Amino acid sequence: MGTSTKIRKLARLLEHEGATLWCIDHSDELVFLSAGCADWLGIDVEDLIGRRSKAGTAVSGDPADLIAASLSPPPGFQTLGTASLKTHPPSFGNHRPESREVRYTRVGKGESSFTIGIAGEFRDRKIESDIQDAVAIRQRLDQWRQRQSGLGSILLIGTSSAAQSLQRRVEVACSIRTHIGLIEPSGGGADVLARHIHQLSASGEPLIQIDGPLMDAELLDSAVMPLLNRLSDSESALGSILCRQLDQTSPATQMRLFSLMESFPKRLRLLATWGSSSANPIETAKGINLEPSSEERPNPICREIGCLLETIQIPIEKLSDRVEDLHSMAQALLGRHRVTGKITADRISRPALDAMVNYPWPNNLIELEESIRFASNNSVGEAIQIEDLPLSIRSYQVPLPQNTRRFLPLDVLVRKYEESLIIEAMESANQNRAEASRKLGISRSRLIRKLDQLESDAKVKGRST
Repeated sequence: MGTSTKIRKLARLLEHEGATLWCIDHSDELVFLSAGCADWLGIDVEDLIGRRSKAGTAVSGDPADLIAASLSPPPGFQTLGTASLKTHPPSFGNHRPESREVRYTRVGKGESSFTIGIAGEFRDRKIESDIQDAVAIRQRLDQWRQRQSGLGSILLIGTSSAAQSLQRRVEVACSIRTHIGLIEPSGGGADVLARHIHQLSASGEPLIQIDGPLMDAELLDSAVMPLLNRLSDSESALGSILCRQLDQTSPATQMRLFSLMESFPKRLRLLATWGSSSANPIETAKGINLEPSSEERPNPICREIGCLLETIQIPIEKLSDRVEDLHSMAQALLGRHRVTGKITADRISRPALDAMVNYPWPNNLIELEESIRFASNNSVGEAIQIEDLPLSIRSYQVPLPQNTRRFLPLDVLVRKYEESLIIEAMESANQNRAEASRKLGISRSRLIRKLDQLESDAKVKGRST
């Protein structure tokens, strides 16, 4: 009874002071939130109890899951048992929580342990540099989620000029329902971004994905028939087709696809992806000369399809041109894998990040995602180390520029030059040492010492070979 009374007193103190405090159990579930949390987050605490709070990664796109994830402790917490983090919870409805400094503390051990988070100002502890880097990346990701709300694609993370340009184009694409073309490098993830745009610009509208290289006109009709039946049955029905690798699609299939668009104007939408090395459909549509440069060049996109895709085109840059965004993108991918509960790593070490920055990423986002999955499965600690990365990344050497000159040590160069002068002088003097010494401006005895040294070096070199 005495203990129960003390708990009630503690609860009253927390409520009276408006403390912003919450608890997370050993299985990463929220088990308690104070009333101050409700005021701060703009959501009833009962809607958060039992939700998973782990590594800043939500288990779904539910706003409550996003908020619960933002309350999780930062990387390095499992090692230190205490940590601080500038937390940026996402918006809930019309409420946008302010950013706050949070101190996390672990209580107990094993399955009986739990984590307490309390908002305040805590600047009394220095942490390791790689943990500091991981925490900074986590804070940037939280800020990104807070600003962008629904725009959660990995491709949209970052602050580089390429990332900002992509963000602006996607925001426009998400605000209007129209035909959209996405231009990508190899493995650029355009189809993932296309589905993301479709979800935000036409929520609930059916989307059928087709692979252009595998399609002929007859197979195309069969693949999209359920959607065509839906549009035929109701004049208010809408639908979209996502055509992957449009530049690898035969001209006959492209024309059939265009005729389907013409059959349901404004109701059937086309999302298409094609390689950045292929013909630009707008140039094709305007009749600009696009003679193929080689036999391997993909089919040009027909003018009719090009005109449809003229309104919005979204180019996706190579990862090697977005180096400053790579850390945040990799950490976000690691967070996705941590949701499974099978991954121990919560950050990427600085040497591993440096190796990833140096790597050229020829297959871009797809290769980055596969590499993070490989490294997270290999990692046995709380940070992905360089040895956890795929061999292609950790063994990669940055090539030297072709015009880079390799310099020998100065002493070696001087010795080689002196040797050539002595040999030249002896040959011009018909091996007369006195005359050769006069030509070189040195004494005969000094020349003899030099010759003896050259003969000794030659013998040593002969034995070593």
